[in-house]
Amino acid sequence: SDSLPIQWDFTTGNCTTTSPHVIIDDCEMRGSNGPADPYERDMRLHVEVRLAWTTPDLGETRREPGIRVIDRAGQEVFKAFPEHRWRFSAAMEIPDESVTLILSQGTLLGDGARLAPGSPLEVAGGVVFAETGLIPDFDCQVDVLFAGSTTSASSLNGIWSLSLQAPSTTMTIPMTWSVGCLEGQGTDATNQETSVRWIIVDGTGPEPVEVSNPRPSSVLDAESHEVRILLSEAGGLEVDSLELVWWVEEKATGDRLRNGIEPLSLIGSDISGLRLEVVGSFDLSEITQEMLENRLSVHIMVTGRDLADNEVLGLGGTPVGTTVGVWDMVWLKPEFSIQSTSISYSRLLVEVGQTSIVTAYVENTGTLNGSVEVIFTEVLYDGNTSTLRRITVEVPKGGGIPVSTDWNPTLSGLQWVEVRLESGLTSIGPSIDVRPQREESFSERVFGDVHPVLGSFAAVLFLSIVLTGLVWARRMTLNRGSRLEYDWDEYSSELEEEDEYESEDDEIDVDESVTTTEATLVAAVQTPEKAVEETDWVMGSDGYWWYHNKITSEWWYKNADGEIVKHE
Repeated sequence: SDSLPIQWDFTTGNCTTTSPHVIIDDCEMRGSNGPADPYERDMRLHVEVRLAWTTPDLGETRREPGIRVIDRAGQEVFKAFPEHRWRFSAAMEIPDESVTLILSQGTLLGDGARLAPGSPLEVAGGVVFAETGLIPDFDCQVDVLFAGSTTSASSLNGIWSLSLQAPSTTMTIPMTWSVGCLEGQGTDATNQETSVRWIIVDGTGPEPVEVSNPRPSSVLDAESHEVRILLSEAGGLEVDSLELVWWVEEKATGDRLRNGIEPLSLIGSDISGLRLEVVGSFDLSEITQEMLENRLSVHIMVTGRDLADNEVLGLGGTPVGTTVGVWDMVWLKPEFSIQSTSISYSRLLVEVGQTSIVTAYVENTGTLNGSVEVIFTEVLYDGNTSTLRRITVEVPKGGGIPVSTDWNPTLSGLQWVEVRLESGLTSIGPSIDVRPQREESFSERVFGDVHPVLGSFAAVLFLSIVLTGLVWARRMTLNRGSRLEYDWDEYSSELEEEDEYESEDDEIDVDESVTTTEATLVAAVQTPEKAVEETDWVMGSDGYWWYHNKITSEWWYKNADGEIVKHE
């Protein structure tokens, strides 16, 4: 409908047009040596034009340029140039491949980026004519829509850039762009499906939720230990940034004795999830035995970031830099114990003034040799106490030693001995009823603390040996010099017959004495008080009544049930 004519007037040397869509910037008819004169045979028309935004787009219909020349006589000639056919399109676009996100922090993703709240970012791109890819020689405005607001930038030589800032809250925001310099028939040919970048604003760093190894209650030895930690991260971990920071600390002073940084590896390929397992290790083999004599603790912390550049939090969402695990190390120390069953007395039947040896067995169940103070305390039934002995003993690790002291009760009644360690551990010995002091019997004065039966047996044995020696000596004396007159075999046979007669007599006497003793004992049982007066029943140091049969050299005693029992 509009042929877009341009007319050159030789009179004025100017070009004019009747089309509103053509804008003439320069027009000149040139000859071989400058501007053409009327008689030039070879001329060149130089025209610089611009097409207005109102130029209709005829789609696939092409325009063909042609030149009509008319001389002063009215003769004309027309020349068409089909090889220079052209189409007009005012469509412009921002190619998707030209758009680039530039981050100072955070991580680029395939379809956008992941940022921390308030993080700065920059987006840049190019603008071209859609059909030809030519760069416009004019400044073109580009509009970017992000976080609910539109920000504009001007392109320079087809290149534009814009600085933005991520919101301060966690959210996912689309970023889109469009050509903003279009007029008239101009259209934006930017691909609306691909002209978007998703900006994920992530304000929460990875959170350790559990330390699965070592277990929280474990006590660590001076060796290498594997660490397994479960992390929760919705946006995605920056796996290469994860590290395990550990150190060994002395509890009393807070001094760090050893420390280190080890890499952490992700188990599996998923970088986002609620239970992402990372694994690493730390080596405590440089901790010496001398160090372990103090109380030590092992601390670990996870450092690193997610794709939004948020740092790893502490366990349970605590602030960044908080430890995620603390364990005690093996403490080499003595541990002393004493059991109530290990306390024993040398005698249970005690009178005032008598001495009983109290023995306690102290054990060291710890991992280090050590010394401990042992305190023996006498406790009366009314609650009064008195210290018998304080002694410090060395006990090797894994062993035990007996510790003894003399106990000489000064009061009668129920009482016992308590053994206490300096750690406060107390063990109570058996209770005994201390009897009042009484005068010693003849047997006690003779035998002292020795059991009367044993003392009597020893005395009888000694006397028997002496008498046997005397008898043998007498016989040897009587028979001296008679060996020449009598045959020894005959004499020995006579002696054997005499010995047999004597042994039979002795057996009869023993039987009779036993019968007599039993009768006496029965009588003593029936009338104990009278029997005590009429017989030799005496109270022994062990609290029992004892009877000595002088004929048979036997000892009899009354047990706790009042029965008369022969002492074997």
